Amino acid sequence: MKKEAGINKTLFIILMIILYTPMVQQITHIVNETPLRGAIKKVNKPYFTWHDWFSGKYQADAEKYLNTHFGFRNAMVRVNNQIYYTLFKKAKANGVIIGKKNYLYEYSYIDAYYGTDFLGKDSIYRQLKKLKAVQDTLEAQGKTLLLVMAPGKATFFPEYIPDRYKRNKGVTNLQYFAKYASKLGINHINLSKWFLMMKDTARYALYPKTGIHWSYYGMALAADTIIKTVEKLRGTDMPDIIWKGIKMSSKLKNTDRDIERGMNLIFHLKNNPMPYPQLEVDTTGKNRLNAIVIADSYYWQIFSAKLPHRIFNKQEFWFYNKQIFPKRKDGTSWTNESDLLSDLNNTDIVILLCTEPVLKRLFWGFIDNAYEAYFQPDKYKKNHSKINIDKTKIARIIEKIKNNEKWYNKEIEKAEQKNISIDSMLKLDAVYLLRKREKDNK
Repeated sequence: MKKEAGINKTLFIILMIILYTPMVQQITHIVNETPLRGAIKKVNKPYFTWHDWFSGKYQADAEKYLNTHFGFRNAMVRVNNQIYYTLFKKAKANGVIIGKKNYLYEYSYIDAYYGTDFLGKDSIYRQLKKLKAVQDTLEAQGKTLLLVMAPGKATFFPEYIPDRYKRNKGVTNLQYFAKYASKLGINHINLSKWFLMMKDTARYALYPKTGIHWSYYGMALAADTIIKTVEKLRGTDMPDIIWKGIKMSSKLKNTDRDIERGMNLIFHLKNNPMPYPQLEVDTTGKNRLNAIVIADSYYWQIFSAKLPHRIFNKQEFWFYNKQIFPKRKDGTSWTNESDLLSDLNNTDIVILLCTEPVLKRLFWGFIDNAYEAYFQPDKYKKNHSKINIDKTKIARIIEKIKNNEKWYNKEIEKAEQKNISIDSMLKLDAVYLLRKREKDNK
């Protein structure tokens, strides 16, 4: 009996420890937990009001808050995600597909490969017809426009797409962007086609298994090709990218495992060692020009490697044609705070870089904006008149979004899809709403 009582007492103590440890962690944060990555829905702590108390809303909101803020929640989420991955080969991450041999994809890239997101021939032709007119106008002013079609992982690695996602391949946006760019005489590079040509002969990996972006080696090749193309178009000698060597490493940098990081697993997935070029830029006697690059997240690697900072005299990266990097000296950090014609007049090169699944976004309105600015100035002025951005109003809109759980969670998902911070996403949409409100009131 004593032995049995001792066992029961021990089991009771263990049970109490299991039950109360999360509570202690929630209060004290004694263990420093690794934060979760990706589109993590934030639930705000509810404000107490007697109305919400008697209606039951406060209790429901408090329950949601406690369910996402208990101690060791991050660890438990990772355990749950690991179980799903290990037992069912499923990713508990928005839009992530686990392919054969653990090659990871995002669903939008598979859509782009099969042509599910095809815009239609006429839509693409109309956009590129406008782009041709913009290119001709820039050329008349001694400026250069270059369209760059970056590759997509599903197009590069279709052999690892899971069988359940395979379908008949239709026409794609990339196919017709490339076709009409050639037909209309638009300066362009089809890096997707070029990567496929190198797939079996490249010395090093052009894509990682567990990331969605091109490898650092692929990025360096792309950057070098873009600069050499601009050199040829302008007939000038620009700075050269010097390859000092390649370092192979099993410790992958961020973008080589960005999808895996968003899966929030306990154990890292097995990766192949990846190549990391050691690059320098030779500017001796070279012509450093001004450039504006309108691009998606594939340009981040080039930008963060500080290649543009050394190659160009002045360079601005317009991320999704919204946010300007680096921020200007006068504090301007958003394209809707700037004057497009003035920006184009003060640059030498305009580069449009877009990845396959993002082609359907039609370069985030840049082509339409530039065309209107040059050929329909009254329409442009009406649609894009500079609005005095009131920081107090912006802050109020952001606070309103944060206090609306459903709205805020949508913002988190959008930020993850665009690969930008939640703060940047909040400001983008707050500025958009303010502009729309002021236009509607005119």
